[in-house]
Amino acid sequence: MEGAFSYAPAIAAFPLAAFVVALTFGKWMPKKGAIAGIAATAGSLLFSLWMLATVAGGEVYHETLYEWTAGDAAGEAGTTGIEFTFGLLIDPLSALMLVIVSLVAFLVHVFSLGYMNAEGETGLPRYYAGLGLFTFSMLAFVYADNLLMAFMFFELVGLCSYLLIGFWFRTRSAPSAAKKAFLVTRFGDYFFLIGVVAIAATFGTVAFAGDDSFVAAAETAIADGDTLFGFDAQTWVTITGLLVLGGVLGKSAQFPFHTWLPDAMEGPTTVSALIHAATMVAAGVYLVARMFGYYALSPTALAIIAFVGGFTALFAATMGVVKDDIKQVLAYSTISQYGYMMLGLGVGGYVAGVFHLMNHAFFKALLFLGAGAVIILMHHEQDMWKMGGLKEKAPVTYYTFLAGALALAGIIPFSGFWSKDEILYDALIVGLEQPIILAAYAMGLVAVFFTGFYTFRMVFLTFHGEPRSEAAEDPHPVGWAVKIPLLSLGVLAVVAGVANLAPVYKLTGLEFTFLESWLDGEYGAVEGLTYGAYGEMVAYETGAIGSEELTVLIAAGLSLLLAFSGAGLAWKLYNVPEPVPHTERLGSARRTLENNYYQDEYQVWLARGVTLPLARAADRFDQSVIDGSVNGISTASLFGSSWVKRLQTGIVTNYAALIVAGFIALLVFLGVYGGWF
Repeated sequence: MEGAFSYAPAIAAFPLAAFVVALTFGKWMPKKGAIAGIAATAGSLLFSLWMLATVAGGEVYHETLYEWTAGDAAGEAGTTGIEFTFGLLIDPLSALMLVIVSLVAFLVHVFSLGYMNAEGETGLPRYYAGLGLFTFSMLAFVYADNLLMAFMFFELVGLCSYLLIGFWFRTRSAPSAAKKAFLVTRFGDYFFLIGVVAIAATFGTVAFAGDDSFVAAAETAIADGDTLFGFDAQTWVTITGLLVLGGVLGKSAQFPFHTWLPDAMEGPTTVSALIHAATMVAAGVYLVARMFGYYALSPTALAIIAFVGGFTALFAATMGVVKDDIKQVLAYSTISQYGYMMLGLGVGGYVAGVFHLMNHAFFKALLFLGAGAVIILMHHEQDMWKMGGLKEKAPVTYYTFLAGALALAGIIPFSGFWSKDEILYDALIVGLEQPIILAAYAMGLVAVFFTGFYTFRMVFLTFHGEPRSEAAEDPHPVGWAVKIPLLSLGVLAVVAGVANLAPVYKLTGLEFTFLESWLDGEYGAVEGLTYGAYGEMVAYETGAIGSEELTVLIAAGLSLLLAFSGAGLAWKLYNVPEPVPHTERLGSARRTLENNYYQDEYQVWLARGVTLPLARAADRFDQSVIDGSVNGISTASLFGSSWVKRLQTGIVTNYAALIVAGFIALLVFLGVYGGWF
C-alpha cells in the first residue's frame, strides 16, 4: 500500500473497534458507548472522503491482503483451480458508497444520543455495539474485491440486522420480526451461495476487477462461443447471474422476498434509518451495480431485473397508500424505491441506478430520522391519526421532513426527481424496443402517482390540521442531537441532485453530469461494461418518439404530472383541520392492501401446505425405502453372521473335522461335475 490508500483498512476497522469497545466497556463509559461509535464513524467518514478525493485524482486501488487459496490459470473458463482471496477494491463506485455509508452511520449515531436517551432505554452498550458491527460489515462489503468476500460480509450484515431488529427482545413482536427477516433473507442467500460456487467453478476466480476477473473471463467465453456445463456461455452467465440475484432480492426486499422489511420496523427507528438508507437493503442493489459488467453480458438477466424492479415499485407503493403507522409507510416506500433502482440497473442505466441509490440514502435516512423525531414529539406514538398540528410546534422537524418528502415524491428540483426521472427516461428508451421493459416502465410510471399520494398523505396527517390527541397537543421537545442530523440530511435532500442533472445536459448541452463522468467516464468505468446492454439505447433516433430533447421533456413531464397529481389528491383529502380516513371507501381493496395482498398468509400456506407435506413425504420415503434397504441388508448380515459364528468353537478337533468334511465335499463335487468318476 502506498499513500492515502494505506489507510483504507481503517475505514472499516474504526467501527469494528467501536463494536469491541462498546460491548466490553460500554456500561462504564459516558453515554454507554455512544461516544466511541460517533468518533469511529466520524473517522470512517473522514478517511472515506480522503479516498474519494484520491480516486478523483485519477488513482484506483486494488490490492490482495490475504490469499486463502491459489488458483491455476485463474480467469480461464472451465479451470479446476479456484482462487479465493481477501482484498480491497477502491474505485469510483466503492469510494462513493463508502462516503454514503459512513455519513449516514455517523448521523445515525449522533441522532441516537437524543432518540435512545429520550426512550429511556436500557441495553445501550449492546445497541451501540450492534451499530458498530453493522457499520463495519457494510463498509467491508463495499470495498470487497471479490464475490466470496462480498458474500461473507453480506451474511454478516444479515446477522447484524437480526440482532438490531430484535433489540427489544423482551417484547413478543421484535424477536419474531428479527427471525422473519433472518429466515426470508437466508432463503434468498441460498441461491446467492450456489451462484458464487457456480461462478468460482466455472471461471476459477471470483474477483470483481482486473484482467483475471470473472467478468473478463465471461466476456472471453461468450466471444469464443464456449460451452459451460452443457450450456452456451451466455446462457450460463444468465443462470449464474440470476442465482446471485436471489440474494439481492432478499436483502433489498424485492418481490417476492419483500415481506420481512415492514416487520423490521419493530427495531428502533434509528436502526430502521440505517437499514433502509445505507446498509442492509442497500447491499443488494450495490451488489448488482458492482456486478453490472457481468449482468450486462445477459440482456435476459437485465430484463428480469428490470421487470421485478418495476413490478415491486408499483406493488409496494399501492400498499403504502393505506398504512396508518408512519414507519410502515416509510417501509413500503423503501421497497418501492429500491424497485426503481433495480429498474434503472435492469434497463442498462447503471449511472441512474447508482444515482438513485445515493439520493435515496440521504432522503430516506432523513425521513426515518424525522419519523423518529415525530415519535419523540408524540411520546412514542406512531399512529398518524393521533398526530396533527405539529407543523408550528416543531418547525425544524417539519421543514426537514418536508424536504425529504418532496425528494421521495420526485418533485423538481429536489434530489429524488433527478435520479428517478433518469431511471424512467432510460426505461422508456429501452422499452420502445423491448415490450417487457415497456411494461416495467409503465409500472414504474404509475407508481409515481401512488408515491406522491402516500408521501403527502403522511405529511398532512402528521403535521397539518388540528392536534388529534393529547400527545399532539403537548409534544415532547427534541434536542440538537436530533436536529443537527435532520438539518444535514435536509440540505442533502435538496442539493444532492446537482451531482447528475442529466435532463439539463440533454436539453442544453451544459456539463451537469458529474456522476456520469465519475462512474463511467474519465474517473472510471464499470468492469466489462459496453455501452447499452440492449444495444444502442437511442430509440429516438429511429423516430419512435422524436428528438432526444422531446423524449426528455415527455419522460419528465409525465413523471411530474403524476407526482403532482398524487400529491394534489392527498392535499385535497387530508390537508384539512379534521381529516377523515378516505381510504375506507376502497372496501375490500383496502383490506387486501392492509393485509399486504395476503403475502404473509400465502407464505405460511406455502410452508405448511406444500413444503411441510413434501418434507414429511420425503421423510417417509427415507425411512421406508432408503433406511428400509439399509436396515434389511444389515438384518440379513447379522442373521447370517449369528449362524456362522457358531462354527467358531475354539476346539481344534472341530476345525480339523470341518477341514476334512470340506475336502471330501470338494472331491465329490469334482467327481460328479468334473468327470472324475
